[in-house]
Amino acid sequence: MAHFFRSSLEQPCGLRVWPSEQLRSDYRQLTPGYSLAPVEDCRDAYRFVVLADLNLLPALFEACSVLVSDESFFVFEYYPEQQLTSDPEQPTQPTVFYSPYMPTLEIVDLLRPYFSRLLHDGFVGFGLANSRLGAEIFYSEEKAFTCFTANHIRTMNLLARYGLPHRQELLFPADFAHDHLSLVSIPRASRPLELQGFSNRELDYIHYGAELVELFEMSPASEGEDFFLSAREQDSIYELLHDHPDVCWEPEDEFVNILLEWRDFVDCCQECFDGCLEDYLEGLKLRDLIAWVADRVDSRLRYKLLRFIADADNRFRRQLTETGHCLSQAETQPRNQRFWHWGIPRQHGASLRRDLIRCGWYRRRP
Repeated sequence: MAHFFRSSLEQPCGLRVWPSEQLRSDYRQLTPGYSLAPVEDCRDAYRFVVLADLNLLPALFEACSVLVSDESFFVFEYYPEQQLTSDPEQPTQPTVFYSPYMPTLEIVDLLRPYFSRLLHDGFVGFGLANSRLGAEIFYSEEKAFTCFTANHIRTMNLLARYGLPHRQELLFPADFAHDHLSLVSIPRASRPLELQGFSNRELDYIHYGAELVELFEMSPASEGEDFFLSAREQDSIYELLHDHPDVCWEPEDEFVNILLEWRDFVDCCQECFDGCLEDYLEGLKLRDLIAWVADRVDSRLRYKLLRFIADADNRFRRQLTETGHCLSQAETQPRNQRFWHWGIPRQHGASLRRDLIRCGWYRRRP
């Protein structure tokens, strides 16, 4: 028997389609299956979106965990404050947490006591990911199951084994007007059987969410950490950096971390750079490395990398002063190619100013 739904599919009780929407013929014909499409800006990665019966999801999630390899990290998103029902007039964004890398099977084992709550709750999403391989599986608060993978043939075969066919068009309950419900807001008598044995405290995602964050030693994700590089793109970058004379780059290293470090460096300069000249030049080396890679990859990947840091580059340009002078050995490079070496940040502390005086920066005048 479906909870809140007049559909043959058993669906989570934490997502309630409006009664008027349930009368629509296309809603009553919701059909299991999956759709797939290439990931934007990635020629070799695909996004699968799956609609499946709720009773199938625990086994399907575990089976699909092999798509993210033997090691992965747990992804968990929920809201920092209690939400009893969704409010479309004042939407809030969940906080996303990442665990350290762990054996995938260990993550799945630890999640089993929480599966029923995670699947039903209308205010949580969870999944597994391996950034280096560009692979992820995720069950969102919209109660859609997604897979990001380069191995689309293997994924299609796996879904077929669970009776899920490919469909050109696929509708989800969340495509109709609906409300999100927390488990504690649902009357006890209306809760699914698998939730009957839990107390209200155990069903409160604030409570069990905190348990999961502690259990997996999770930390909040930084802005921009959803940047996607496929396994093939990361392999091509590794092949380049493996031969770089000044960089020790391991197969498991992720280039997105360099991009994020450059953005963090720009943030520090914008607030007020408090380090010394050596620290500042180390920050510029991050941008040097990005430029070195961007000059050697194909045009599509180059555009993708530079677009991700475009805002940081623009902010850095705007805070540079005395741009007629070069701080390093970049004088031989055209200024428009290595703009980050020309000038100094407008906001800087005593340590950098002292080092600039010692190196004769302020004597460099036409």
